[in-house]
Amino acid sequence: MYDVRHVLRKAGLRSTYSGYNYLASAVALVLKNQEFYMKNVTSNLYRVVGEQYGVSNMCVEAAIRTMINSYWNQNSNKILSPLFGYPVFDKPTASEFISMLADYIQDHSPR
Repeated sequence: MYDVRHVLRKAGLRSTYSGYNYLASAVALVLKNQEFYMKNVTSNLYRVVGEQYGVSNMCVEAAIRTMINSYWNQNSNKILSPLFGYPVFDKPTASEFISMLADYIQDHSPR
């Protein structure tokens, strides 16, 4: 399986954001059980990630959202569109971004 952090770096995301580790953990969890974690992101996914790091689910969501906002303001879709292979016109929400990264990893994982 692709290393989640490798894909984050390939997308140009910086590990200096606190949201970076939360995002990596969230994507890894979604890869294990996408149906469960993406069904109710705040209650399921962010809560589990928050428990791993000793923070609230709201803290996890806010840190990921802040990282995406900063990333989008610097890069827009210059990196994401070529990486994903389709145009990304609008800034994705945190849950959309997690889902996009998980889908990319699943599609590009050696079988």
